[in-house]
Amino acid sequence: MTKLKIENLDANPDLLKTLSAQDENAEWFDFATSKAKVDRTGTDFYQLGDVELAVRNTDDQQWSFYNTKDDQTLAASPIKVNRKWTTQDDDVLFSTTLTNSTVNDIEIGGLGFAMIFNQIFTDNSLDESHNNSSFVDPYIGQDAGYLQVARLNGQVPTLLVVNGENTPFEAYRPLADDKTKRDVHFEGFYEWTAFSKAYFDTNWNGKRQWNTPSSFVLRAGNSKTFTLKFIATSTPDKISETLAQSKIPSASSVPGYVLHGEEQAELTINTDKVVSRIYSDPENAIKISNSRKQNTYLLTRFHHYFGQARIVVIYSDHSKQTINYYATESAEHLVNQLADFHEKNQWLDKPDKYGRQHSFVTYDNEANRQVLDEFRSYISGDSDEAGAGPNLLMAIKNLYLPDEKQVHMLEQYIDDVLWGHLQNKDYSIKASLYYMNNDIMYSWSKSRSEETWRAYNYPHQAAIYWVMYRLARSFDGLVTNHSWQWYLNQSYRTVMAMHKFCGKDAFLELEQYGLMVGSVHKSILEDLKNENWTDEANQFESYMKYRYQIWANLQYPYGSEMPWDSTGQEEVYTWCNYFNDQGKASKTVNAILAYTPLIPHWGYNGDSRRYFDSFVYGKREKITREFGHYGSSLNAIPILDNYKYQDSSNLFKLEVGYAASTSILSSIDQKGFGSMAFLTDPEFMEFEPYTSDFGQAFYGYAHDAGQYVYENTDGEWFSFGGQLTSHNEFLRLQPTDAFKHRLFIHTNEADFEINSEVAQIASADLNTDLNELQIHFGNFSITPETIRIQVSDNLIPDINSKIVRGAYTFDPKISVITFKIKN
Repeated sequence: MTKLKIENLDANPDLLKTLSAQDENAEWFDFATSKAKVDRTGTDFYQLGDVELAVRNTDDQQWSFYNTKDDQTLAASPIKVNRKWTTQDDDVLFSTTLTNSTVNDIEIGGLGFAMIFNQIFTDNSLDESHNNSSFVDPYIGQDAGYLQVARLNGQVPTLLVVNGENTPFEAYRPLADDKTKRDVHFEGFYEWTAFSKAYFDTNWNGKRQWNTPSSFVLRAGNSKTFTLKFIATSTPDKISETLAQSKIPSASSVPGYVLHGEEQAELTINTDKVVSRIYSDPENAIKISNSRKQNTYLLTRFHHYFGQARIVVIYSDHSKQTINYYATESAEHLVNQLADFHEKNQWLDKPDKYGRQHSFVTYDNEANRQVLDEFRSYISGDSDEAGAGPNLLMAIKNLYLPDEKQVHMLEQYIDDVLWGHLQNKDYSIKASLYYMNNDIMYSWSKSRSEETWRAYNYPHQAAIYWVMYRLARSFDGLVTNHSWQWYLNQSYRTVMAMHKFCGKDAFLELEQYGLMVGSVHKSILEDLKNENWTDEANQFESYMKYRYQIWANLQYPYGSEMPWDSTGQEEVYTWCNYFNDQGKASKTVNAILAYTPLIPHWGYNGDSRRYFDSFVYGKREKITREFGHYGSSLNAIPILDNYKYQDSSNLFKLEVGYAASTSILSSIDQKGFGSMAFLTDPEFMEFEPYTSDFGQAFYGYAHDAGQYVYENTDGEWFSFGGQLTSHNEFLRLQPTDAFKHRLFIHTNEADFEINSEVAQIASADLNTDLNELQIHFGNFSITPETIRIQVSDNLIPDINSKIVRGAYTFDPKISVITFKIKN
């Protein structure tokens, strides 16, 4: 443990100026806001130590609201509040005593504690944000709830806030009346809400909350004390150990907190307490069965239930823990529904004066219409993240699950919309096809819409060309409008045009940043090499090395056009790793893990910090924490790559990476609409009505979708994304991800990886006695020219096979292929 120290604010013993712990260099890091560059003095701003109340007499209907921000004495409140900060060994305690000195019983329907930590990026450089700021993530789990406060740079220490006594974590309420400006620089502050019924009654519009809103009655003349404990621990992966030391139950669910179709989750409650009852709320959502292991339960989706559910754990000491799950259809069903929805509802097939006919467009699920005329031009313009997203999504889906009609629609998009229209003949990409007669920040004139300096617009279209190259190369007659050579050349030239139009002479020089979907650049380079396009490959690699060298010279190369972002890390990691800069690659993964928590909650688990995308791309235009945004699945790419090739014994990375990768599946509803994000503000608690940039999120999922099998040091097996049965030295795998193309198996002796480019894997049998791995293929929807399999170096096929373009090739009539394990 690390010692915490506190400093009071302006001699006020109730408020903190600093809450500090020593880092790995023995320097003190302040989790409070002393390093924030905005002025936060006065009664307009909450501080650590402020308390918020909502009360009423038991015979009244109306709630009265008070907070110590406005009046430190709470003179008008019938409830008197005494606050006290103390140290206990290495920890800090904050105790609040409520006293009812009146002659009436009073109901407390709101009790919250301001959690004021420095997550303000305003006026910071990137280095200042990473060195001075933190990310705050909640586990809203009642008596077992906690807050984790991790530094942006991923370094020690991490702060943990837990229930010290009588202080359940019932809700995480935004402190909207704090005057610190909320925008892309700052998400806003929240409170640890112990009781929330008053807010539910007055402000939350009856929306289902993470926990049932509650209150309690403080009898006349009585007092009650509530305590929070602040603990400094090392890094987020050590939180469960810290909770155990503090006698607080923790939960672990494999493969996660989303139940896909018939998949089963194994929930383990780590505690010395006795579980007196465990149940699902609602009861018809999740079936709970006992496991052979103590405090371990098997969870399955019940009767085709779809949506949110709570697992409620009641302990013998009457304390309560809640764990929020989401139940949905199987991944393959969801993805097929998603593509079908795009085909039927998002395809623009009528003449359009802006030239968008024959493209997939953004959709408004609330109004049930295509979004063709958004005031923010880029949402309706087939470019940028929102405009390009639907077309990118349909390309990536067909890379792994090709459909003849959908592939033909993509050919129409490329020939009728993209090439020579959205994309100029010099390969530059326009900002938008849609425009208005304005020229303001978000609503563009025709000339503004034709600007080509935004580097982020290039990878999406390059990826679409690359997919069509792959399809033309693998399937005879599926792609007919152009040759595979044409598509690969288009992809190559689109990326290279970025250097000309987005480089040093361009506005903002955006090629200097890592780009979302930028990992596709590595795939393009690999295929240039596989096709022996030597000159093109050398020029492409040289350009990527030029960009990598920019990042290699920066301490934290994670910027963007925003002051802080969680989108560039995907490509920064890709090229740092490619050019063997493992130090910078590992640093990037650590930074990602700081804002991508492992938390017992379907939304927060694996959710990379995003809060401003609805404001920029959504219909609600709301700044609030978002679930399932593309930042999560794109950030899963570095986590899972690092896990597989550098740290495969690290179960924590697999759990976080898998949760981040699959998080977007919860955003697909029962009819196939894919929302850009779930909005967590208690007033909303709903999915954004716009699809917007969901396509980029889908790319992230597809990049790593597969079955991951893990053996721990005790010989126990875990499976993520598939069914698993084991008997002695025999293991059978059955993938349940949407595409069934990838397997990764970690054993205590070796790791095995299989990537089937064009054939679905129905099952796989690992037999270490026979030193072999046998792959069984499913039926083809479209028969490829050959089956193409990439495998780890320790696997060799037991029949003669040529390596063509980096993959073993086999006759498509073969249904089973056996690989021998090299000793």
